[in-house]
Amino acid sequence: MLSGEFPNKDVIDKAAAKEALRALLPEANRIFNSEPSVLRIEEEPVMLVGDIHGNLEALEFILKMREEMGCKTLLFLGDYVDRGPQGVEVLVRLFRLKLEDPENVFLLRGNHETVEMNVYYGFFEEIGFDPLFLAGISRTYKKMPVGAVLSGHTFCVHGGITGVEDIEKITKENAFPYLWNDPSEKPGLGASRRGDTVKEYGPDLVDGFLKLNGLKRVIRAHTAIKDGYEWWFGGKLLSLFSCPDYVGFGNSGAFALFGDGKAGEVKIEKTGVKKEETGGREPGKKELKLFVFGNTKTETQNEEQGYSLLKSL
Repeated sequence: MLSGEFPNKDVIDKAAAKEALRALLPEANRIFNSEPSVLRIEEEPVMLVGDIHGNLEALEFILKMREEMGCKTLLFLGDYVDRGPQGVEVLVRLFRLKLEDPENVFLLRGNHETVEMNVYYGFFEEIGFDPLFLAGISRTYKKMPVGAVLSGHTFCVHGGITGVEDIEKITKENAFPYLWNDPSEKPGLGASRRGDTVKEYGPDLVDGFLKLNGLKRVIRAHTAIKDGYEWWFGGKLLSLFSCPDYVGFGNSGAFALFGDGKAGEVKIEKTGVKKEETGGREPGKKELKLFVFGNTKTETQNEEQGYSLLKSL
């Protein structure tokens, strides 16, 4: 290095994050390999998180809310990297959480946990166009669970379903449609604007899927939504998106709390929450709550508060 030249701190930090991620992969592989393609989670409450897309600040905000709400169990629905600047750091944070608490932190695979997406949407550039490292992380992706069933009745997945199929037939090897498919108001299984190999599934298929598997709803991620969440098919499907202002979209982010317990009693008026709860299995016990938070474009932000929690539904 010539006299007077100094290394770029961002480059050094990214290189350090990459090495930290590399060191985590062997143990992450071991744990993911031991998990089934479809997890069964009976613990309640569960915090459900949609797409993060390299937004470390949003992830840290959600984890802060987890602490305030006293929610031990976390389920992430995939898409941790690409489209945002800190995918490496997000993976480091999530893999460390998983390794520290494998029985309470769960990471599903999303469609951006694939080499094909990483090459074109940012993560490959983040790791310095390193093909060997990308191949290594790809091996980890393929070991991740595809779905989860909460309390025996709620199916969680990144994208969706392929039709009226038995969830016991879902494998890590046939993950593609569960990572990619989207809901549609049109009945049946139809074409998708995402590509020839991707499909859209209608309300009739969701009804049949739920009935065949003895379930009551599907919770998925995968789609950027202005309000951070969207209900489909009369409440039988919920779509979550947890990355606010995704690629300049100006959207809010959202996460959900599933089930009863301490988290259902949390009071966070200090962040401007409006309590308007609906639904529930028993009087006074709410089964599913949605929390919507903003960003610098949708809500005032300051150093002390970070992302402002807008409302609880």
